[in-house]
Amino acid sequence: MTIPMRYPFFLALLVFSAATTGHATAGPPAEPGSIVSSRVLAADELIPHAGKGYRILYRTTGHNGQGEVSGGTVYVPAGTPPAGGWPVVSWAHGTSGMTEGCAPNLNGGVADTFDETSHLSAYLANGYAVEATDYIGLGGPGTYEYLAKRAAGHAVLDIVRAAHTVDPALSRSFVAAGHSIGGQSVLAAAQLWATYAADIDLRGTVAYGPTSNVEDLLGTLARPETPALPGLDGLHARLVMILAGLDHARPDLRVTDYLSEHGREMLAVAWAGEGCVAALEEAVTGKPVGLLFTEPLAGSPLIAALGDYLSAPTTGHQRPVLLLQGGIDTVQPAPTTVLLQEQLRADGADSRLTLHPGADHFTLLDAAAADAREFLHAVLPNS
Repeated sequence: MTIPMRYPFFLALLVFSAATTGHATAGPPAEPGSIVSSRVLAADELIPHAGKGYRILYRTTGHNGQGEVSGGTVYVPAGTPPAGGWPVVSWAHGTSGMTEGCAPNLNGGVADTFDETSHLSAYLANGYAVEATDYIGLGGPGTYEYLAKRAAGHAVLDIVRAAHTVDPALSRSFVAAGHSIGGQSVLAAAQLWATYAADIDLRGTVAYGPTSNVEDLLGTLARPETPALPGLDGLHARLVMILAGLDHARPDLRVTDYLSEHGREMLAVAWAGEGCVAALEEAVTGKPVGLLFTEPLAGSPLIAALGDYLSAPTTGHQRPVLLLQGGIDTVQPAPTTVLLQEQLRADGADSRLTLHPGADHFTLLDAAAADAREFLHAVLPNS
């Protein structure tokens, strides 16, 4: 496979409230995957090819091991489930914002201005239930830590446990699949699975344009002299979101000590949540990235901490991994995913990369539909 190397080596990194209607358990246990509340979706809340669905809040585990709650939506195919129950795709969405209410599940399926609904409907049409986490803090109570890999990975795993409790016709066998930051999330879930959630049956991982190898890029960009990035204001906004998430996850690092007054103001915009990610992108448009900083992050403890916080895991994968990548992706350029594939294989993963030369970050999901379907049928048959 020949990968065109004309792409610039940058990344554009890429919250239904706690008071749901319907059933709520009394004194819910603290175990990850236990149900806090659930309700059956009305007919007009279902997506195409869903016979029924549920809106749930469930227990999960945060980045630092603390108990948390995540929201999520479960869609079940129409018809009769196969023996063993409906096989499951545990779906992890792309960038949407930083605060409660920004979850795609609450906004017509839209993540980062991209509507994921048709993609999830295709899984249903092919006989797979879809269990779509919101992540902690985006669709329920809590604080969302952008790209905090362990928090996201736990949420991807625990919704499988929770959904099976709500509807026993859902299998405990699943494939973890995600797009962009969701690709990083499912890679984290796959690494965590054997020690955190071995009671459920992971069969494989599908990562579409996954966020990876970010920490090195941030060491380059996060300095006072970095200019504006024309056409890449989304990258600027995501850098702010990473800093906001890291500041919450690791207060000991004193992230704001490295930031200018403008930088601290941008963190406040990210946490305000008005307009979700779009409001933050508007606030940074046309401004030099360097305005965020009073000193460079390179050489600081923050860079090492970022690796632990958000690096896409390449070790400990015990099930097959499929990486899918668009050749003209300027959000997550092809060379970064080629590097990720090399890292996975070097660390012993059963990993495969399929490049779609004419696809960008968002058209990739349609372009790679047949690849994903073939992979699902191989590792998790639906009959």
